[in-house]
Amino acid sequence: MDTPSQRQQQKDMLYGSISILMLLVIIMLSGRRVISWMLGTTKLNGTFIFLHEIFYWLALLFVWFYSIKIEKQKLLIWQEKQYGLWMHIKSILAILGSIIAIAIPVFVILNLFHLGKASTRGNELRAILQANRPLLLFIALSAGITEEFIFRGYLLPRFEILFKNSYIAIIVSSILFGLLHLGYRTVGQVVGPFIIGLVLSVYYWKYRNIAIPIISHFLWDFVSFSLTMKPH
Repeated sequence: MDTPSQRQQQKDMLYGSISILMLLVIIMLSGRRVISWMLGTTKLNGTFIFLHEIFYWLALLFVWFYSIKIEKQKLLIWQEKQYGLWMHIKSILAILGSIIAIAIPVFVILNLFHLGKASTRGNELRAILQANRPLLLFIALSAGITEEFIFRGYLLPRFEILFKNSYIAIIVSSILFGLLHLGYRTVGQVVGPFIIGLVLSVYYWKYRNIAIPIISHFLWDFVSFSLTMKPH
């Protein structure tokens, strides 16, 4: 039976999880409007994309502050395990291979129903990043660090405590990760992140090392964007 202090901490975890999800939804729905107001233009450009990524760094700062000040514990409540270089290499290759192995048949099925096409926003983003590789590097790093700390580092362990079931925690956190990519307005842009989130969640749950998911996420975003860019 949980003690009063444990129940209070679980309430804080629940409120923190709801708060960060609400904050991410606000960023997804209103971030572009706020930046448009700040810049005085609705045109997507490098500055626009950079500022949008800053919102996610601020969200991560909120998560860190809430963990320390409200929950009275570290952001990462699972004890980090340390691995050698070879384990990092094997793990990253296994993660990327697993994502590809799952994604290929899924997207074949989606394409049969004409649901796997790229979004207009995604095409606009690629056009800008094609001419600005440093910005591509920044976006990939931002996604790898902020999204892994928020979804795998913060939400997943707390969902496990709240749901009292590891599998439910993995599935729910992965679904939410996918849904928070709805801003691209395509089914493929939700299913893809769901698959990525699922693989990374399973790895982090099993091996308790946040650095490897961060590196894997960064590499996936950087390489996948680079490969889908049209040559000059």
